Amino acid sequence: MKKITITYIGGGSKDWAHKYFADLLTGDKLCGDLRLYDIDTKAAERNRKYFDKLKKQNTGKSNSEWNCSVFSDIDRALTGADFVLISILPYSLKYMKVDVHYPEKYGIWQSVGDTVGPGGYSRALRTISYFKGFADKIRANCPDAWVINYTNPLAMCVNTLYKEFPEIKAFGCCHEVFGLQELLAAITGMYLEMPDAIKKEFLSANLTAVKKELEAKGKNFNNKYCCKKIDRHDIHVNVQGINHFTWIDQATYKDIDLFPVYGAYIKMFRENNKNRLDHLVPALVKRKRNAENVKFELFEKYNRMAAAGDRHLAEFVPDMYLTDKHVLHYGFELTPVWGRIAYNRILKTKIILRNTPFFKARLRKSGEEGVLQIAALCGLGDLISNVNLPNTGQAGNLVMGTAVETNARFSDNAIEAIPAGKMTDDTAAIVNVHAKNQKDFIDAFFRQDKKGLCDVFCNDPAVMRIGKIKGAKLFEEMIIANKDCLDSFLLTNK
Repeated sequence: MKKITITYIGGGSKDWAHKYFADLLTGDKLCGDLRLYDIDTKAAERNRKYFDKLKKQNTGKSNSEWNCSVFSDIDRALTGADFVLISILPYSLKYMKVDVHYPEKYGIWQSVGDTVGPGGYSRALRTISYFKGFADKIRANCPDAWVINYTNPLAMCVNTLYKEFPEIKAFGCCHEVFGLQELLAAITGMYLEMPDAIKKEFLSANLTAVKKELEAKGKNFNNKYCCKKIDRHDIHVNVQGINHFTWIDQATYKDIDLFPVYGAYIKMFRENNKNRLDHLVPALVKRKRNAENVKFELFEKYNRMAAAGDRHLAEFVPDMYLTDKHVLHYGFELTPVWGRIAYNRILKTKIILRNTPFFKARLRKSGEEGVLQIAALCGLGDLISNVNLPNTGQAGNLVMGTAVETNARFSDNAIEAIPAGKMTDDTAAIVNVHAKNQKDFIDAFFRQDKKGLCDVFCNDPAVMRIGKIKGAKLFEEMIIANKDCLDSFLLTNK
C-alpha cells in the first residue's frame, strides 16, 4: 500500500466528504493521513467522528488504514500534503438567493445558477478570492501536491488556481459524464435485449416491434433501465467541451457504435411520448415522462451527445429552454434556493444522527473516481478519466488557456490530456461563447477590472436577452447584495 497525506479543504462537507470516506476505506491501494480543514470546525469535527465510526463499525469491509484529524489552521493542514481536495460552499446558501432569484425580476430564469448565467458569475465573485488564497497557501506549504477541485463554478475555479500559481498541479473533476454513460448503458442494454431480427427493427426505430418484444419478456419501454445491466465503465466515450457543457462525438460498447443506437432510441422515445405529453397531463408528470429531453433535443439538433444533466445544459442555451419559468414540460425543473437550504438542513441532521449510538455506519462505494485518480497518480495503475485542465491544444478549436473538459491519462505523478479532436463548427461556436467568458472573467478579476467583469456578465447569453443597460444594473444589484463577501475593488463605482 502507498502511504500518503490528503488535505481536504471543505472537510466539513455534508456530501462529498462522505463519498470520499467510503471510497478511501474500501480501497486497497492507499493508506495514510486524512486532514480535514474547514472554516466551520464543528462541521469538520462531526465528519471526523463519523469517519472514525465508519472505521470501527466496518472492520471487515475496510481494506485500508487511515487516520483522520481536524485542523483549524490551513497552513498546518497543507504542510507536506501529497494531495489537496477542494470542495467548498462559497459563504452560506443564503447568498444563492442572490444568484438564483435576483435575476428573476428581469425575466432571467435559472435551473441551477452555479456555473454560467448571472448566478454563475455572481457565485464566482464570491469564490475567486478563496481560490487565489488556496493557490497561494498551496505554493507556500505543498507546492508539489496534486490539487483536485470539485467546487463550482468549476472551470473558473481551475482557471483561478493556475492564474495565481502557474506551476500548480491542479485539475477539476465532475461526474456529469458518468450520468451519460449510465444512460447509454441502459439504452444499450435494451438494444442487446433484442434478438438479432428485432435489433434491426430497433435501429430503424420500429417502436411497435421493440415494445412487443419487451412486453413478451415482462419489461416496459417506459423504463429504460429495465434490461441488461451494463457497467458504465464499458461505455467508452470521447469527451469534448467545458464543464457542465460537455459533448461526446464518439461512443462505443465493445464493437458497437452507440450513435445509431442512441439516435434510434430517441426517435422511439419521441413517438412513444406523443400521447403521454398531452396538454391535459399535469406538468410534474410531463417532467417525469420527458426526462433527458434536453440531451435528446441537443442530439437531434447537433448530432452530438450532450453529456451533463439537463438542468445544467439548459443554462448554456437559455434561449431554447429558459425564456420563462414554466420548464417542467421540457423534462427538468428550476431549483428554488429554499429547497437547497431545506436539503442542507436535512443533510446536517443526518450526519448528527449518524453519529449517535443508534445508527450503524455503513460503507458504500460512491461510484466516483477521485480515489482511483489518486491511486493512479501514486503509480498504482494507469487510469483514463474525464477531467478539466487548461487547454494547451487538447481541445483543438476551443479557446486556448481556459479550462476545458476532455479525457486524460493518469499515471505515476502525471496527467496527460488526451487530444479530443475538433468539435463541429456549430457546437464549438456555442461552447466558445462560455469558454471565452470564463477566461475573460478571471483575467478581469485579476486586473481588478470591474467594468471588464460587467462586460463579461452582460455577454452571457442569459443576460444578453435583457440588454447591456439592464444587465449592468443587475450586475451592480448583485454586487451590492454580495457586498459582505467581495473584494473591496468591486464595491467602488469604477
